[in-house]
Amino acid sequence: MIQNLVQNNSSTFLEPTTFEPFQYGQSIVQYQGERIDLKSIDIAIFSWGNSDYYQEIRKGLYQLSANFKPNTVLDLGVVHQNTVPLIELVDLLLQHNVFPIIISASNQAILPQLKAYEQQAEGLNLALFDSKIPYSLSSTSLLINQLIQYHPQLLFHLNCIGSQSYLVDPKAISVLEDKYFEVHRLGKIQPRLEEIEPMVRNIDLAAFSIASIRAADAPAQVYKNPNGLLAAEACKIMHYIAMSDQVSSLCLHSFDHQATDQGQTANMIAQLIWFVVEGFFARNQEFPIDKKELRAYVVDNKTLGTPISFYKSLKSDRWWFEIPRALYSKHQLLACSYRDYQIACEGDLPDRILNAINRLT
Repeated sequence: MIQNLVQNNSSTFLEPTTFEPFQYGQSIVQYQGERIDLKSIDIAIFSWGNSDYYQEIRKGLYQLSANFKPNTVLDLGVVHQNTVPLIELVDLLLQHNVFPIIISASNQAILPQLKAYEQQAEGLNLALFDSKIPYSLSSTSLLINQLIQYHPQLLFHLNCIGSQSYLVDPKAISVLEDKYFEVHRLGKIQPRLEEIEPMVRNIDLAAFSIASIRAADAPAQVYKNPNGLLAAEACKIMHYIAMSDQVSSLCLHSFDHQATDQGQTANMIAQLIWFVVEGFFARNQEFPIDKKELRAYVVDNKTLGTPISFYKSLKSDRWWFEIPRALYSKHQLLACSYRDYQIACEGDLPDRILNAINRLT
């Protein structure tokens, strides 16, 4: 099955013996068209087209220090740049509980990434990291318009993170927020980067635009924007995304594969992948959540007129809150932060909780 979806990799094979024992090059599995048992694989990395640029990313990645057990990470190479093979491959990997890392020069891989979940789930939560918000009030061709129109029941919640005010239409933001989707500006998240962790803890899939990173750190990013996340901040976000027990796929996208920047952006993407792998193998296995592993804190709230229950993990020190049963009959714990708990203790209602209540009730 896999051999029908990926291109022949024989000419791009990187000889493991040319790398040091501690490097990726000696521990990663390079797919060469043979039958492979996915039961032993945890993560699969591949590019949707753009074989030459992906080879540069691989060269950078293979030189990094391995942060996984040998033969648990698979490099599938290049997938045919067509929608159907991408959907089928992601679907196949998800069925085998393999975490796909998709590399794509454009954001056009994200809709197929979402479609791959169609047979397995509905009501998905998606996080988009980008300095722009790909949504239009006058066109249906932009990414978010396509995601919303494709299957209304498939996408339940959208979290747009890292947008820059001078690059987005305020009216488009208002429309998205009226749907109870979330929009978090770059200026809001940078001072408190740790608040991104609860934003991504309840998502099912994520897409991260290289254009979220400032051009000085990723010169091949498509917008050539001088502002954006720093390289170290982007790497930390990768760790947060992959550390979530619920996230099952990630797309890294939107770079100029024809740019000449001495391999800086390719190395940037390679290091993003490294932090994804690091976060994935640092998972706490807290999903589904077992209340026996949590300590409860109940806070009265005058705004709601009913108490809010907060829960702290005894294993990871992470926080959740429960929407009061008076407002929502179904039991549901949603991710939050210690700061949300502090705000609630002061008598205010954190934006994260207000948005969740409006969305679910």
